[in-house]
Amino acid sequence: MHAITRRAVAGAVFAAALAALLSMMTRGAAQTMNLVATPDKAATVQIARPRTSAGTFLDLWVRAYTPPPRGAVEAVVTLTAGGHEVEIGRFAVFPSEPFFATQAWQQRAYRFDATAALAALKDHDGPLVVQVRLVPIDAGVSPEGAQLTISKVELSPRR
Repeated sequence: MHAITRRAVAGAVFAAALAALLSMMTRGAAQTMNLVATPDKAATVQIARPRTSAGTFLDLWVRAYTPPPRGAVEAVVTLTAGGHEVEIGRFAVFPSEPFFATQAWQQRAYRFDATAALAALKDHDGPLVVQVRLVPIDAGVSPEGAQLTISKVELSPRR
């Protein structure tokens, strides 16, 4: 009976530790993972640092896009680490019409050379975060209502 009690206590301790760990992981992911960009809020995705920054591409897939009712927006793609931010590039969805991909092949993909940005951030600690912000192409026209949903972001070596 004594061994059963020890196993039950050990199991309860393990379950509590696992629950605490999952809770911390969920909170951390919520802070660094937002797949929807709007004019008011950037989409953010935390990614693993590559072993080397030499010859690295950042690939980004867009699952859905809603243009603003008037005007157009472009997406500004940046890498951030340790409070430092470096712009990688920009893109505009063209034609500027709404779409929602239900299959992987329907998504729109964009590729950027991330080599210089990774080299600029190599000495900065902290997680590596990709941010995508929507900004108006014409500053005089409100981008309100625009939305871009990212499905996947990854770094890949140049081959």
